[in-house]
Amino acid sequence: MTGDSEILERDSGGPRAMGRVLALLELLAGAPVGLPLADISVALGVPKSTLLNSLRPLVSDDFLVVEGPLYRLGPRAFRLAATVGSAYDLPRLVRGYLRALADATQESVNLAVLDHQTHRFVYIDVLESPRPVRYTVRLGMSGPLYSTAAGRVLLAYQSPDYQNDYVAKAKLTPLTARTNTDREVLRSQLEEVRRKGFWVSLGESVEDSAAVAAPVFGPDGGVLAAVSLGAPSDRLVANQDALVAAVVKTAAHASGGMAAA
Repeated sequence: MTGDSEILERDSGGPRAMGRVLALLELLAGAPVGLPLADISVALGVPKSTLLNSLRPLVSDDFLVVEGPLYRLGPRAFRLAATVGSAYDLPRLVRGYLRALADATQESVNLAVLDHQTHRFVYIDVLESPRPVRYTVRLGMSGPLYSTAAGRVLLAYQSPDYQNDYVAKAKLTPLTARTNTDREVLRSQLEEVRRKGFWVSLGESVEDSAAVAAPVFGPDGGVLAAVSLGAPSDRLVANQDALVAAVVKTAAHASGGMAAA
C-alpha cells in the first residue's frame, strides 16, 4: 500500500493539490450515492483531465471507489474520518482561535458549553484580559441561560422541545435592572440570535459588564459551544461593531468555516 505522502507527490500541485483533495472529500461526503466526473469537475472548478489525475491515485489507495460513472468515498476515507473524530478535543482545537481573539482585542475571552441537566452554561476555557479593569470569570464557573450572551446563544440552537421546556419552566430572576424576565421576550431573543448569529448582553447579569457571544458548530452541524468575549460595558459599547465581527469570525473559524445560519 502506498503512503499518503506518495499520493500528494503524484499530484504535482503541492498545497493547491492538497486543497483540491480536501475539497473533493468534503464534496463526496455530502453525496453518499456518488457523483460523476463531470459533476465533480463543475463543483470544484477543475478541468476533467486535471481532476482525473487526482482521482486515479485516490481510487488506487481506497480513498475513493468507482461504480460505473460514479465516484464515492472509499473505506480508507472513512477510516481516516474515524481517526480524526477520535482525536477531537474541543478546548484544545479552539484554544488557538481564542488566544488570537484575546490578543487582538485585549479583552477576556471564554468558551462555554451547555449543561443540559442543570440548564446552565459552564466555562470550559478562560483567557483573561491583561487590562487592570476587566471582565473576570473562573474556569468551571456556570451561569444562567436567559440573561447572558453565551447562554442565549447556546439555548437558541437547541431543539424546539428543549427551548420550549426551558422558557416555560425557568425561573427568570432579575439579576440587574436590565435583566429580561418576560418569557415571550426571551423567545423573540432566541429567534433573533438565530437570525443574526450572535448576541450582545449589556449589564443583564452583572452591572457595568457586557459580553458578546457566537456559536461554535460541530461536524454534524449541531452547536457545541459558544465563544464569548466579555468587557466593561462602556468599553464594549465603544467598540461593539469591531468586537462583534471579531467574535463571529473566531466562532466561524472554530466551526471549521461553518457560519451561523
